[in-house]
Amino acid sequence: MNQKLLSMILFTSITFVFFRCIQQRDDLFYSAQEGNQKIFEKYTLKNSACGTNKLPGALALGRVKIDDANLCFRAIELTTCPAWNTEGYTPDSCKAIGTSFR
Repeated sequence: MNQKLLSMILFTSITFVFFRCIQQRDDLFYSAQEGNQKIFEKYTLKNSACGTNKLPGALALGRVKIDDANLCFRAIELTTCPAWNTEGYTPDSCKAIGTSFR
């Protein structure tokens, strides 16, 4: 009887930890829709500051890692207006956003 109880407790604990890790992992990502919305917001702010009407170079097709998005947003903020207004310019940290389909 003791071994059954111990097995049940161990199984329950492992299951709880497993699902807890999955839940926290999802917290590390924006959905594709939310990621694209935030990217468009940052582009709009930079366009307003630099007097241009540039569109994002690519859209996120899958989940976007929040840390990767924040690097992109920071790169956009730090880009000078002459560089921003260059045709086809996209910060390097923004080019790989949304390429993970896991």
